[in-house]
Amino acid sequence: MPKGTISILGLGAMGSAIAARLRDTGYTTTVWNRTTAKTAPHAAAGSTAAATITEAVQASDIIVAVLLDHASIHANLEPAAADLKGKVLVNLTTTTPNEAKTTATWAAEHGITYLDGAIMAIPEMIGGPAARLLYSGDENAYAIARPALETLGTAEYEGTDPGRASLKDMALLTAMYSMFNGYFQAAAMMRTVGVSAEATAQEVIAYNGALLPHIAHYAALIEHRDYSAGQSVDFTRTAVGSLITAAREQGVSADALEPLARRLDELTATGRSTADWISVIEQLTIK
Repeated sequence: MPKGTISILGLGAMGSAIAARLRDTGYTTTVWNRTTAKTAPHAAAGSTAAATITEAVQASDIIVAVLLDHASIHANLEPAAADLKGKVLVNLTTTTPNEAKTTATWAAEHGITYLDGAIMAIPEMIGGPAARLLYSGDENAYAIARPALETLGTAEYEGTDPGRASLKDMALLTAMYSMFNGYFQAAAMMRTVGVSAEATAQEVIAYNGALLPHIAHYAALIEHRDYSAGQSVDFTRTAVGSLITAAREQGVSADALEPLARRLDELTATGRSTADWISVIEQLTIK
């Protein structure tokens, strides 16, 4: 027996994975895409293909948008605002926290129950235990959509601030990209002497894997702004300087390390050379 009606707007790789999962778990699905050819496989599999956004919105109680960006959300949904009134809109398009808040304000002005979401998974992970999806915004919207959302992966509600899910997603992605960028730097240095990227990857996994739990120790110090002990700015400044020199000696750019070096230089110049080097976090807030 069908569980409910859901329309999926946007059939890129992620939108298609979401549409397939909802359909396979018993939901009556309607799909729409700007390029109509992308709806054909879904129609063949049992979804209804809508010719317009309005038609897709009218077909369902819950609308899931997986579009390109913030601008595309408003370009496509604003003309359908009257049809969205009284319905649940779950926006899984990647946007910034402020963009999520802007969309939430627009939705409220038009009587739309709005939930913002962030997908921490690749399309192939949707429906599996490793898929993690964050949601924030209207609590009632989350309650209504939750059974469907839980079919996509682990669903985590971050609270009523519509920008909170996006903020957490962006923060964790920042940590991820910084981590991978560090590996790219290491691989670039080691391949100058013939070491394969695969071999360096194994070394990085072993070394950084052993160090990652130490982040919890840093977290406690940051929470209390206790920078009175630990590895000093002076020591770390010298160490990072050596890393930069070593990279350049191998003909490799040191761009990944230079921002940290500049922050350490600033701490030394302002008389904080003996503080714990993790105090660089206090320089990250734009004044």
